[in-house]
Amino acid sequence: MNGTQRFICALGRGTPDAPPVFLRDLTLGLDETGYGTPEVCGGAYDPCKAASSVIALHHRLGQDAVVGCIHFVGMEVEALGGDVSFPERGIPSVTRHPFQNVTDPDLRALDLRREAPFPNVLECYRQVSSELRESTAIVCNLEGPLTKAALLRGMENLALDLHFDPQLAMSYVRYAAELGKDYLREVASQASIDCAFVAAASDNPDIFGGEVLRRYTIPQLSALREVARENDLPTVFHPHGDLSSPDNLPLMEEIIDTGVEGFQFAEGNDERVLREMFSERLALLGGIDAFSTLLLGPKERIVRETEGYLRTFHPWKGYVFMCSCSLHRGMPLEHVDLLMRCLRSYAGR
Repeated sequence: MNGTQRFICALGRGTPDAPPVFLRDLTLGLDETGYGTPEVCGGAYDPCKAASSVIALHHRLGQDAVVGCIHFVGMEVEALGGDVSFPERGIPSVTRHPFQNVTDPDLRALDLRREAPFPNVLECYRQVSSELRESTAIVCNLEGPLTKAALLRGMENLALDLHFDPQLAMSYVRYAAELGKDYLREVASQASIDCAFVAAASDNPDIFGGEVLRRYTIPQLSALREVARENDLPTVFHPHGDLSSPDNLPLMEEIIDTGVEGFQFAEGNDERVLREMFSERLALLGGIDAFSTLLLGPKERIVRETEGYLRTFHPWKGYVFMCSCSLHRGMPLEHVDLLMRCLRSYAGR
C-alpha cells in the first residue's frame, strides 16, 4: 500500500498493511526549509514557499497523510478586520479578534478566490496535491465551529455570549461554520484532496460543558460533514476534552450520529475505552502527547509511549497514528525523526 491507500483504508475501518501516520504538521515544515514565518504566512501568503515546506518535511518524514498547506489559525482574521502576529521563528497568533468589541457584527461571506490569504492558500494546496497526490493523502484542515467563533470573537467574549446572549453566540457559531464550509468547498474545487479534518480545540466539553457541544457544535459538524460528503471526502472530527469519561461518553454517540468517519482523541483520553466502545463504528486517530512526550522527551519515553499505542490498536483496523494535537515549528525535529523510525520499525516486526 502507498500512503494514500493506507490512510483511506483505515478511515474506512479496514486493516492496512501498517499503521498509517498523519502528524498534522501545520507549521513544522517551516523549520525544515528555514523560512521565516512572516515571509510565508504574512501578507498575501507565499504559496511556493509554503508548498515547498510541506513537501520538504514529507520527504524527510514520509508521513502517509499531510495537510496540503502551511496552516495557521485565524486565516480569516485580517480579512475581517482583526490582527495576527507573525513572529519570525514562531507560530502565528491572533492579537486582535475582529469581533471582540463589536455589538452589531458584519457577518459577511469572504471571497476566497480574491481576498488574501486565500487565493495563495488554495494555490499551495494545488502545488502540494500535484506533487504528492500519487503517494500521500492530502488533508484539508479547518477549524471547528466553536473554535473558529472564538478566534473571531475572542474566547472570553464568546463565553459571556454563551451565558448571557445565546442567540448572538449561535450567530457567531453558524457564521464560523459557513466560513468553514466555503473554505472546504474551495479547497476541494481547486486541489485533489482526500479528507476533511475538523480541528476543534475550543469545541471542548471540559471547557464549555457538554450541552454547549450538543447545542452549538453538533449541528454545525453535521453541516460540515455534509459538504465533505458532497465532495466524496471522509470527515475526521478532533475536539479537545476527555470524551472517554463517563460524563462525556453520551456525546460520542451524538458525534457518531453526525456521520463523521473518524474521531481523533486529544490528550487525557483513555484510548482503551474509546477502542472498546467505538472502534466498530468509526475510525479512531490518536497517539502520544505532543505537548509533553514528543516536545520534551526523553527519547525512551517517546519510544515507550508510541509502542504502547501501536500495541493497543494492533492490528490497526480503523486506526491512524497521530499525536494528541497538531505539530508546529519549534517541535524538535530529531524527536519527530525518532517517532517515525519507531513507527516504521514496529510495523515491520
